Amino acid sequence: MSEVNVKKAYAAIYALLEANKAKKVSTILPQLVELMSKATTAVETTTRFDEDGKLTHVYCYYHKEWEDVAEVEFGKKANTKSGLNTMCKLGVSNWSKQQRAKKKAEAELLTQLTAGTITVEDLPTLQAKILDASKAIVARPVEAEAE
Repeated sequence: MSEVNVKKAYAAIYALLEANKAKKVSTILPQLVELMSKATTAVETTTRFDEDGKLTHVYCYYHKEWEDVAEVEFGKKANTKSGLNTMCKLGVSNWSKQQRAKKKAEAELLTQLTAGTITVEDLPTLQAKILDASKAIVARPVEAEAE
């Protein structure tokens, strides 16, 4: 039998049905319902609100942690439910600096290769180091405790 072309959104449902062809629908219905249930939206997974509906925390994609909007500054972003960017201002700044440094380091590799100071065999290792440096997360400075 030829392979069926299934839309990506329905692939999991198709796989479940295919794996359970001989079973009655009633036995796999709970699994199907779970697959078809409303998925959480990005806003539900990146923001937290208090019981009054006030925004309290945003998941910073740079620091990979929940940050209190009362303590951490976030830039404004139009057309989002929270009205804020997904990275705090410090995270955006660090990420931008890292991307500029990555671009500069990659250009420097080409210069070094042309000059003969590095070999083609050295490139993968050096490129991996540059990539790792560009993905490093610079921690937020710890605020000095008031004494």
